[in-house]
Amino acid sequence: MHNLHKNSAQGLVEFALTLPVLLLLVFGAMDFGRAFYLKVALENSAREGAMFMVYNPSAGIANGYELTKAAVQVEGQNSGLSIAPANVSVVCRSSGMVKTACPKGSTVEVRAHHELKMLVLGIFYGPLDLVGEARMLIP
Repeated sequence: MHNLHKNSAQGLVEFALTLPVLLLLVFGAMDFGRAFYLKVALENSAREGAMFMVYNPSAGIANGYELTKAAVQVEGQNSGLSIAPANVSVVCRSSGMVKTACPKGSTVEVRAHHELKMLVLGIFYGPLDLVGEARMLIP
């Protein structure tokens, strides 16, 4: 009977030693899954903003690209991601020069930025900076 108590105590000690490592692996995998999902959502949001400018190139002239930023935000919200207008940038380039409008033949560049506070890796590295980008030619 004394030997059985010793074996169960040994199992309890082994479990207590391996549990933190197991939890670190599980929560680390969850962090990477969340980061991957949010990166895809940011890429989709930026692509949606670029597509908006392709189909509405005059929207950037009067509104300072605010409608394009709103399209990025709406796509982010549809994916469960809140993107602040300050974290969205829209730039039109023609012949390598930044333009105030998006004329035909120019390229629209949309960037969406989000800072992810990670559960496990945030302890060691801090928040993860995620960026989604899209570039499209205005036909």
